[in-house]
Amino acid sequence: MSLELWKRIQLAVGAVADGIPGPATARKIAAALKVQEPLEQQANRFAAGLVTGAAKNIRRIAIHCTATREGQDIDAATIKRWHVGQGWSDIGYNELLRRNGKVELGRGLDAVGAHVAGFNSIAFGISLVGGIDRSGKPENNATPEQMAGLEARLGALVGLYPEAKICGHRDLSPDRDGDGVIEPGEWMKACPCFDVIPWAASKGLPVADIKGSWGEIIAVPVDDGGTVKVAGPDARLVYLQKLLARTGLQFGPIDGIVGDRTASALRLYQEFNGLPLSGTFDDATVKLLRGTFEAKAAA
Repeated sequence: MSLELWKRIQLAVGAVADGIPGPATARKIAAALKVQEPLEQQANRFAAGLVTGAAKNIRRIAIHCTATREGQDIDAATIKRWHVGQGWSDIGYNELLRRNGKVELGRGLDAVGAHVAGFNSIAFGISLVGGIDRSGKPENNATPEQMAGLEARLGALVGLYPEAKICGHRDLSPDRDGDGVIEPGEWMKACPCFDVIPWAASKGLPVADIKGSWGEIIAVPVDDGGTVKVAGPDARLVYLQKLLARTGLQFGPIDGIVGDRTASALRLYQEFNGLPLSGTFDDATVKLLRGTFEAKAAA
């Protein structure tokens, strides 16, 4: 259904007329129809019922960025012009998240998008405006309003698509070395320029079973007796050791452990490049390794 039609429905039932249906709209529709069941069950049932056609098959919610600079707050109409100008039939994303955290409709909830090759038929795409720095290089420059808006919108979308799991565009890159980890060197693109899976897991949202350089997502006890999901370091160290190995230095197995041989190789690399001889994957060393062996576009 179109944005204007959704606005008319929302006005009729007393919901916020933004043209974007979610659990709040579903609750209003359920109340208008006088359905006698708990509110959350109403919202979930009706929200799922709002989705029709091909969108019923959604299994992934893919997060993107528009690969625009921090000062550019473009709208969905502008991106549609860009995409149509490239020969597409419409804007590629299903929804767009502006710099102020507001959601704009793209192709819509019921349409198959064009945002991740090979996954479009099962993936819903929402894109954050931004993603590159002044020189055009990938940069996570999402605003706090965007991240808060993204969290809220994903909470609504998983109600609409109960089988869907969340990931970033780059997480759907092929695992070229077959090690079960999607590493930065394997990314098709850097989009959306931040690690979506550990971020979404920390918010209690359902995430795709994809491993990246953030490591395993584990539950850590916190002071109030609960747990918080965080990413462990092991896979990150494995990845950094792989980058170090590309320098030609020999240091034994790639095992995610910075032992004596890895530390010795790091000091040699640091000495050769005029860096402090820390023998660790410190910020300067990681920046140089990644800058040397990674060169990916943002979008």
